[in-house]
Amino acid sequence: MEEAEHSHYVAQLKAEFDSCDTTATGFLDREELTVLCRKLQLDAHLPLLLDTLLRERTYARVNFEEFKEGFVAVLSRSLDFSTSEDDSSYLEPVVPEEVKPKFVKGTKRYGRRSRPDSNTNAALTCDYEDSPPSRTEATHSSPAGVRRAKLRRSTSLESVESLKSDEEAGSHKEENIQSDFQTKGPGQEEAEPGVVGEEVLMTVCDHLGLQQLNTEELDVLLRKLDADLDGRVSIREFQKVLCGSVPVSCSTPVRPADLQRAVHRAQTVLEEGSVRSTSPSLLTATVGQRVLSQLDDGSGCTSPERVIALWTEEGIRNSRDILQTLDFPLEERLSLADLTLALDNELLVSGNGIHQAALISYKNEIQHLQVMAEQACRERDKVKTDLDLADQRNLQLVREVDDRHASMETLNQSRIRDLEQDFRDRLTALRSQSEEESEALLQHVERERSMLQEELQLLRAQEVELQEELCDATQENSRLEEELSAVKLKLTEAEGSVIRQQRDLDQLLHDKFGSLDAAGASLGHEERFSEIIKEYELQCRELRDRNDELSSELELLKSQRNDRKSRPSVDTTVLSWAQDSDSDDSDMKRSSSPLIRRKLQPTDETTLCSLESVSGPAVSIETELALEQLRQKHNQELQQLRIQLETQVNYYERSLELMRQSMEVERKDISQAFKLEISELEEQKAQVEQQVKQLKETVDKLQTQIQRGGGGWSNEQERRVQRERAELEQNFAREISNLVQRLSTEKDQLEAELKLKHDQEVMLVRTQLEEVRSENRAVQERLNVLQQEVQTLEDDVDKKRRKLEEMEREHKKSRAEEDRLHKENSKYREEVLDLSSRNLQLSNNNAELSARLHGDQESVRMLQEHLATISNEQEEDRATVRQLQDAAVQQEKEKLQHQAERQLLERELSSYKDKLSRLEMELSSMTLKQRQLEENKTKLLREAEDRNDKVEKLQKCVVSLESEVELLRSQFRSVSQQKLDHGQEVTDLQRKLQDAQNKVEELEASTRKLMSEKEELRQMLGEQEEQASIALQEETHNLRVQNQDLQHKLSQLQVQGLEVQKLTQEQQNLKTKLHELKVARTRAQDQVVRADTALSLVQVQHLRQLQELQEHVGDNHREQVEQLQARLVDEQRRSRQLEETLRFQAQQSSSQISIKQDQYEKAMAALQQRTEDLESKLKGVRMVLQEKAQQLKEQLAKNSKSSTLLKEIYVENSQLMKALQVTEQRQKNAEKKNFLLEDKINALNKLLREIVPAALAT
Repeated sequence: MEEAEHSHYVAQLKAEFDSCDTTATGFLDREELTVLCRKLQLDAHLPLLLDTLLRERTYARVNFEEFKEGFVAVLSRSLDFSTSEDDSSYLEPVVPEEVKPKFVKGTKRYGRRSRPDSNTNAALTCDYEDSPPSRTEATHSSPAGVRRAKLRRSTSLESVESLKSDEEAGSHKEENIQSDFQTKGPGQEEAEPGVVGEEVLMTVCDHLGLQQLNTEELDVLLRKLDADLDGRVSIREFQKVLCGSVPVSCSTPVRPADLQRAVHRAQTVLEEGSVRSTSPSLLTATVGQRVLSQLDDGSGCTSPERVIALWTEEGIRNSRDILQTLDFPLEERLSLADLTLALDNELLVSGNGIHQAALISYKNEIQHLQVMAEQACRERDKVKTDLDLADQRNLQLVREVDDRHASMETLNQSRIRDLEQDFRDRLTALRSQSEEESEALLQHVERERSMLQEELQLLRAQEVELQEELCDATQENSRLEEELSAVKLKLTEAEGSVIRQQRDLDQLLHDKFGSLDAAGASLGHEERFSEIIKEYELQCRELRDRNDELSSELELLKSQRNDRKSRPSVDTTVLSWAQDSDSDDSDMKRSSSPLIRRKLQPTDETTLCSLESVSGPAVSIETELALEQLRQKHNQELQQLRIQLETQVNYYERSLELMRQSMEVERKDISQAFKLEISELEEQKAQVEQQVKQLKETVDKLQTQIQRGGGGWSNEQERRVQRERAELEQNFAREISNLVQRLSTEKDQLEAELKLKHDQEVMLVRTQLEEVRSENRAVQERLNVLQQEVQTLEDDVDKKRRKLEEMEREHKKSRAEEDRLHKENSKYREEVLDLSSRNLQLSNNNAELSARLHGDQESVRMLQEHLATISNEQEEDRATVRQLQDAAVQQEKEKLQHQAERQLLERELSSYKDKLSRLEMELSSMTLKQRQLEENKTKLLREAEDRNDKVEKLQKCVVSLESEVELLRSQFRSVSQQKLDHGQEVTDLQRKLQDAQNKVEELEASTRKLMSEKEELRQMLGEQEEQASIALQEETHNLRVQNQDLQHKLSQLQVQGLEVQKLTQEQQNLKTKLHELKVARTRAQDQVVRADTALSLVQVQHLRQLQELQEHVGDNHREQVEQLQARLVDEQRRSRQLEETLRFQAQQSSSQISIKQDQYEKAMAALQQRTEDLESKLKGVRMVLQEKAQQLKEQLAKNSKSSTLLKEIYVENSQLMKALQVTEQRQKNAEKKNFLLEDKINALNKLLREIVPAALAT
């Protein structure tokens, strides 16, 4: 029943809760809760309920379970508070309102509250009018306060007092009634004792305060009492009726429930007084199983002394007598349950000092229980608040952790996806690159193989030529040696002849002039010749040294040129030039050899040496000039190719634009032609329709005339009608034939025109394609040649790039290492300072310890000296010495410990240094890897962007072409649809006119055939146009692809040109060499000037000598003089040639130097800009890495904080769980007590239900 009632009340509360839920979400906010509380008439508890449910959260919401728990908690608090107040009021004496009594006898007062009625049932019901509703009604009307009311009624001591006063009043009333009967009717009592007459009964009722009873009521009372109908009433029957029907109210305010309970308790005391332990009492139901539970030691019993002491403290003197009267021995332990039952029975039976003891004990127990209950409620509330706070914190933390985990997971997933996509793109790009590189390598290997084969062939040819040249050179050397030997013989003969002539001259002079200064002149001539010879020898030596230097430089240049060779094109050009130069040299030698044989017959070997020395530098300068010319040619060819490619690209673009324009013009012409045809056909259709209408009108007219005239037509009219019909038919046939002829002629013209246009366009496209292909072939051949020439330079550029990158990496590494070393040095300095401070402290400690040791040693010495003198204090001195020795040993141990600590610190320093070095190596490797990855990423991104751009361009072109094709197709379809519609309309018209126009049907059939043929021709033309457009699209696509390839190759060539410009760095070395060559040239020019001056002097002297010799010598020596003069002329001519070549070389070298300087400056500027860009990129990368490191640190700090918070929360949760367990245990205990109390209440209610009807029945 209780569970059903509980569920019923919960359902009612849930219905009220749902009625206030306007949002239908199962949650209520603050306003909705206030409305619900007002509906439930809880205005007094509204602030407390809102505070417990919502606290300080203004926008919080509450579900039904939370509302129910808070509602019960608030009501339990208010109930506890009211019960404590009521319980305290129960112990206070009740002061009734003073009312004037109706009957007073002695100390007793009657008729203050009661109203006597004639009818017993009415009397019984009138007492219950002011009573509250029944238990069932009360339970339905006020379910929350039922238990409280029951407890209040069961625990009130007023009911006990009222019960006792009622019993006393009843006994006194019976005595008064007997005394009244005795006083009013003594005579009758003598005749028949216990019987009263009618008059005596009326006087007794008046005396008892029943004047209000009239005669009829008295008659009813007498009939009821007079069972024998003899007119007399017995005293016992009167007492029973009076006491049973008209209950007298007591001096205290008595309620019907209290009255019933009191009667029930009195009967139970009277009837079951002997059975004390089996019947539960009222006070035990309110208090508990036993009284004085605070004296309980756990066994349910206590010592009598403790009970006596408690009662004496409360003011009861005869506590021992009370226990003895209650039949409790003082020697044995006292059972608290028996004591509670005894006190309960004594309360119900008597009203002496035992009542006071029971009241005090119950009061103490109730106060103790109330304090415990309040403490339990407070602890429960605190634990609930703590639990709510902990749950909220846990929820917040769990949400935050979930949000963070979700954000981290999303970030990680996005990063992983991006990385996977990047790696996939990289893999694809790398695969494509690897494939392209493999193909390029294969092509490169094949080219190199072919180039090497060509080089081998060229080298073999060169070897053959060199062998032939060697043979020629050996032959020429043998010839020159023979000539030299012949010249030497001639020189010896000439010298002998000169000596002879000198002698002859001397003799002649001596003969002519005697001995006048002969010796002085000869000595002057000899000295001059010796000086001239010495000067020539010095010049020859200098020229030989210079020749050796230039030859060494030439060998260096040749070695460098051979190292740079990577393609056969440059080698072939250089080799061909070398062959030409060698052939030129050989030709020169060959051409010069007979001249030398004929003319050159030098007098000295020095002149030949000088000539050989002059030929060396000329050869080296020619090689340099040839190299520079080749480079200039290469640059010019590159520029020309670029210009040609640009012109071709422009030409192709223009041609494509012209093609598009022509296609648009043709499309417009075709659309206009179709429109014209459609307009003509529509006009023809309109004309035919008009003619048909006219014919219909004429037919209608004729029919009307026939109908009007009936059969009365004349033959003339019929003939006229037939003539008109025949004329109309002829006219219609003529018009149709004319239309057919026009259509056929137009069709033939259109077909011829379209064929011509198509053929012309196809021819033009073919010619253009052939021209483009031929140009592409030529360009590709040139590009292959240029690529072969450029690859030689690319290798050098790659080498220099690698060197520069290595230098940059080493520089960056050195910078990073310097920064790290600075940081580490600062750290190590700090650590070293700390260690030095520690070492200083340790050294100070050691110094102090050493000083102490020194002092101790001195004290030991002093003590040893005193030991000899003082014998009585030997034992004390020995003890002190031992202590000092122990201290010294401890100090030595401390020293050893300090030394060990130093060693450990040094080891730790070394280990930290090793770790730092390892970390530096790892960081450097990581940075290198990151840079490589970033470089690869940038390259891949650039390539992807370029490819995407190309793909987008191609897609745009394809989309535009497709849109144009679709437009043409849509127009063609619309035109064909219109034509079909017109055909259908024509067929409809023909069907309508079939009856009147049989001939027209044949003509229409012919027109349909023509139209179908025309449509077929147009379809054929459309298909041909589509095929032509597809072919044109394919060819344009191929051209675009080829143009893109050419553009790509152009970009590669531009890059290669930029890289070629970077080669100018190597020209610095050449500049220095050229400067040296200039200096050497100036020196050679000075030497040539000097030689010219010397030669002029020698020539003058020689001419003088020749003239003198001619005068003295005869015709024999004229031939020798002429030969010498020819040699002089040849030497002068060669000197002029050398001067001209030197000037030309100087001009070329100056121009080349200026060009190379410009190129070098440009390359340096580009390198500087590139280094600046790289530095900016590196700075950006460093900043990004620092930001990422900072983010990682922040995330680590946040994770550590969250972990600490979680640990704290787990600790708090464990503590709260322990507190919850304690509170749950207490709640279980309290629930057990409540269940016991409810059982006792139910038992008491059963007893009351059994006792009250019995009491009423009596």
